[in-house]
Amino acid sequence: MIKGIIFDLGNTLLRFTGDWEAVTRAGAEAMATWYFKSKRIKIDGPALVDTFLGERAAAIRQANETQAEVLAQTSLQNALEKIEAPARTKAMIEAALKIYFEQEEALWQPYDDTIETIKQLHQQGFRLGLYSNATDDPLIRRLINRNHLRPWLSPTFSSAGCGWRKPKREPFDLIAGRWGLPADQIVMVGDTLNADILGAQNAGMSGILVTMDEAPSNAENRHIQPVAVAERLSNIPDIVKRL
Repeated sequence: MIKGIIFDLGNTLLRFTGDWEAVTRAGAEAMATWYFKSKRIKIDGPALVDTFLGERAAAIRQANETQAEVLAQTSLQNALEKIEAPARTKAMIEAALKIYFEQEEALWQPYDDTIETIKQLHQQGFRLGLYSNATDDPLIRRLINRNHLRPWLSPTFSSAGCGWRKPKREPFDLIAGRWGLPADQIVMVGDTLNADILGAQNAGMSGILVTMDEAPSNAENRHIQPVAVAERLSNIPDIVKRL
């Protein structure tokens, strides 16, 4: 019998409503402008934008390979060093990253059945938690709060906060230990085979794949089989009852 459900965040409870590449570049440009205009620091804005985005892409590749998160703070610090920015820019990294993520943050919105589904599951007595692969833990905490998910989910962890990136099993073991539940009584709900579903299986848990946006088509991941596929979050309560 399933007693606990771990959710992914992006493309599981929340959907991104913008153009990813355009938004991330606009965020980097806003950050560079903030340094120059708001903080009066002479900085090569275009160089910072391109270098930071390059560092971000390299960090994500590294994190996927090692399953150890590379923080956005590290990527920005590396970028500032590479463009030989004034030393005092490094003391403002946290504030600068908040500017960078501002546009992205506003474009993550709950699916139309997100809140009702987690409310229903909570009322049915399930333990509900969250683990998100992410490079910035404050961003994840803000997204949880602004989208009204906090009352229903505990714990809420990110790879930026804990260090482990799914599909490493430690994130799943961490939540199981927090709940005091055995792995076979916990299911993971997420949108990726190679992170959410494989990670759950690595920890001895079941995985439900959600496909609200699109079904995964990567042939190399076809050997990773979820116990069920949900086209809508509202399907989850009925699926979990059958497990």
